Amino acid sequence: MFVKPLFRFVPDGTKIRFMKGRFAGLIVSAVLSSASVVLFFTPGLNLGLDFRGGVVLQVETQQPANFVALRAALAKAGLADAALQSFGHGGTGVLISLESQANANATQAVISDAETALGQAAPGAKILSTQAIGASVSAQLFAQGLEALGFSFVMILAYIWFRFEWQFAVGAVSTLILDTTKTIGFMVITRIPFDLVTIAAILTIIG
Repeated sequence: MFVKPLFRFVPDGTKIRFMKGRFAGLIVSAVLSSASVVLFFTPGLNLGLDFRGGVVLQVETQQPANFVALRAALAKAGLADAALQSFGHGGTGVLISLESQANANATQAVISDAETALGQAAPGAKILSTQAIGASVSAQLFAQGLEALGFSFVMILAYIWFRFEWQFAVGAVSTLILDTTKTIGFMVITRIPFDLVTIAAILTIIG
């Protein structure tokens, strides 16, 4: 015999009519997704360095990098928009992404400012390499990223359509479209940088 529990979180006989609000939920979801599509074109995504172009500095510090101090020093040097990312083992590797500049002289000046800031925040830090990402390469990466998203989306839709009965396939495909579009809309509103890492995240959502 089953032992009767001392208490229940949900009383016996509880009935919650979840499906009663299905039409309202679908309408709200469709409106949000439609607004997200509009936001994708106006004002558009906040493109990251991968798609805007810029300069990436590969830096190695003598001690584990203090990202708070590095960001503060770069901001003091007028490079508040610089993005920092750890790489390698030991916590001594830092990737610093700087905004694209109008010409080579301006780019070199920004790199010099970054070197000075690094010397103040992390004495002994060395710049191992400097990589410039041009506007044409960035535009190509952006186009290829959108193509990858579109291709993956179509292939998964095709799989769902043939794998399940059409009633379930319609629901799954609709949900996939609504979720993906709202994710894009959320990124536009919050101004989260859209880069290659973000594309991988969206591909995970689609998958």
